Amino acid sequence: MNETLEKMEAEMTEARNATAEGIRLELWKVSQTPKLTATERAKEYCDAVLGWLHVRGDFYHLASRPDFDGALYFDGERRLLQRIRSDAFLAWLADSLAMNRGERNFQLIQSAVETESLTERSHGIEPSAYWAARPGAVYLSNGPGHIVKATAESVSLVDNGTDGVLFPADAVLPTWDSATEPVNPFEACTLFREMSTTAPHGKLLFELWALSLPTNQQTKPPLCTTGVVGSGKTRAVVGLFELYGLPPRVAAVTKGGEGDFWTEADAGGLACWDNADTRIDWLPDALAAAATGGCQSKRKLYSDAERVVLRARSWVAVTSANPAFAADAGLADRLLVVRLNRREGGTAEAALSAEIAAARDAGLSWVCHTIRAALADDAPVPSGLNSRHPDFAAFAVRLGRALGREADAVAALRAAEADKSLFCIQNDTIGAAILEAMQGGTLFNGTANELLERLKANDASLEGTLSARRLGKRMSKLWPHLVAALGAKQEAGHGGSIRYTLKPPSNGGFGGFQTAFSEKSAWKDNIETFAKTPHETHQTNQAAYSVEHSGGDELDFEVGPP
Repeated sequence: MNETLEKMEAEMTEARNATAEGIRLELWKVSQTPKLTATERAKEYCDAVLGWLHVRGDFYHLASRPDFDGALYFDGERRLLQRIRSDAFLAWLADSLAMNRGERNFQLIQSAVETESLTERSHGIEPSAYWAARPGAVYLSNGPGHIVKATAESVSLVDNGTDGVLFPADAVLPTWDSATEPVNPFEACTLFREMSTTAPHGKLLFELWALSLPTNQQTKPPLCTTGVVGSGKTRAVVGLFELYGLPPRVAAVTKGGEGDFWTEADAGGLACWDNADTRIDWLPDALAAAATGGCQSKRKLYSDAERVVLRARSWVAVTSANPAFAADAGLADRLLVVRLNRREGGTAEAALSAEIAAARDAGLSWVCHTIRAALADDAPVPSGLNSRHPDFAAFAVRLGRALGREADAVAALRAAEADKSLFCIQNDTIGAAILEAMQGGTLFNGTANELLERLKANDASLEGTLSARRLGKRMSKLWPHLVAALGAKQEAGHGGSIRYTLKPPSNGGFGGFQTAFSEKSAWKDNIETFAKTPHETHQTNQAAYSVEHSGGDELDFEVGPP
């Protein structure tokens, strides 16, 4: 009994010492201590504040970059993780200590707090941003102090820091009521409900991708929304920012913007690159690297050799009416494409946003409960649904089951996998010419010279703009996609020549995906670029493609990094 009382008294004393009144009292005692020099008194102040902060919470620093800029403090009383150099933390500390930030003693205390964050009494971590995942669990931040945790068993509201998952105050979703009755926002909100996709699978594919965002998978397929002006390709993505409460990071693609791309990719959450309609050399490589968990290493300052690594932590969406970047065969194999028709009717932007805001609590509750059902699903998943992102496809099928639409989800993923090849060919100058020449035609079997003659017969403007050698070279880079879209085959002919076999595309060539060419077709508008080979680092060949496509999806999916 006495031990219990002593424990309770110790806990009460610790709780009292963790308050602002407790540290102010300690500082007052130091100020009243006689015979202390100014230096000794400042040290006593610093020691008292550090002791108080350790009682109240914990010190952290970025494990990947232990420096003062990344110094963090987690306030256990407020469940708040803040950068020590942030205005919010310094204002709170000054207010708690009843000191002016301009005072010499406060500046010494600030310096001592920063130093403490890089000692052995601090912990190295990688803070989460907006959402996080661990094996068997998904976490959505809910304001700066709380998290909604979804597991196979339940959806529950827990404190920030639960299971070691920490969200910094500047990377959290605005507070939402997780107890609200779940409602599907993709049916309740006009913006999502009335999306006009050119193929039946497009709307569900968009929904599955949107539901996957909180699962924070290690590899994240970029979403490309494409369509004519007025199709709502950007507005649909902005709607996702509004639904989750993310800051709307929608940026233009510029020639010198690769550094900005990786800064946004490292910030976590969702980033959108808008109107990627012109050829930008760095964009295909950056998108492909980000899709597979890549990173960029660069010098922190031009004046020294210290390096900073920016990682692909964000999901990325790209909008385009003329997706020239899709001509990169390696990138196209990683994309999820949602093709949109022009929206009919008119709804005010403010009304669309207000509707999503009103449905946000119920919508996020539905997201969490749908993810919970998917986490509880351990049934086998069909293989071959996405060669580049099998984990994404496997969990998307489980999300489809949670929605009661398993067959539709499988069909959408299979259609999206087939559409990647068509999308690449359509947006490549030479590929688009081949595709148009094969429309409604007969089986082709012949050399590159003979294929070139067929292309010129289809369009006389090709005369003198494309050689057989360049045609063959480009076909070798597009080969995996020609195999998928046109059943391409090749074999050795007489004298070392190569004979190609191409089949006319099925279903008129587009399988319900869209019309023959995008709004600004690479073939129709860019004929003068036949003499150039599009920038393409991620080259593929037939053998590599065959190896990659021989495997299946992983059946035991674990969200988050291994």
